[in-house]
Amino acid sequence: MRPQGESIWGNINLCIEIAFNIYYICADKGAGVVIPKDYASEFFSEKTMAAGKESDGYLYYGEKESMDLPMYEIMQKRASRARKVQAEAARQMQIISEGGQLQETDYLADIAAPDHGQMIQNGIYLVEGEPVGIAVQEQVAEYFMTVYACEFGRHEGGYLYYDSASSAIPLYELQQVFPEVKKMIVSEESLYATLCQQYPVYREWYNQLVEEGDQIPHTDTPVCLFLKEQLEVEKKRQEQAVGEGQAFCLDFGENEEDAYGEQVEYGLEA
Repeated sequence: MRPQGESIWGNINLCIEIAFNIYYICADKGAGVVIPKDYASEFFSEKTMAAGKESDGYLYYGEKESMDLPMYEIMQKRASRARKVQAEAARQMQIISEGGQLQETDYLADIAAPDHGQMIQNGIYLVEGEPVGIAVQEQVAEYFMTVYACEFGRHEGGYLYYDSASSAIPLYELQQVFPEVKKMIVSEESLYATLCQQYPVYREWYNQLVEEGDQIPHTDTPVCLFLKEQLEVEKKRQEQAVGEGQAFCLDFGENEEDAYGEQVEYGLEA
């Protein structure tokens, strides 16, 4: 869960997700990396766990104290995944150089689809619910997505899961490969805005990898409205808000005097 409000360094003024469930915060009296303790126990070594200052279910790593420890382990995992991707790319090149063709079975694992998953493309699923999400088979992610994009997914059962907001990350990268994914995106502007406003670290990393013309542009349009399902949820929310407003109006009396009571002149007319 994203930290907010108070921290051991005072009130949180800035909170940026730098990987799934890992946050960089700036507060009134300090800055550093903050990680939910339960998640840290699955992700980091005992040494790194012991170095964190625990408070309210989070482990804190100060910028000038122990922040290097979790960051080092993040880099280790990133390097390991990058080596795996490099080895896979070399294998694919070998197949092609020998006159073969790559098949879906080369990058798809034989595992069950996620619960409530609607297939977009083999290995890529829309996870139904409110809010909607995206699930990507780990092999597909390693094959077609950047190391950075993989870091923002939650690992479970051979899939990387992304929520309504973070799904912008895999969708942005996978749309460049799969037409079926591109068809899902109803607003590229909102997709860009979500990446810019909610995942600035990912955007910075990604833009360093690609040519200027392929970089994620800056935009200030509304976020999390890049899928049809998100638009439907937002429409329902607005209709519910309007309906509640109408119900409130209906609670008034039958005529204007009943509705507004005695009319009082405040002497504001010109």
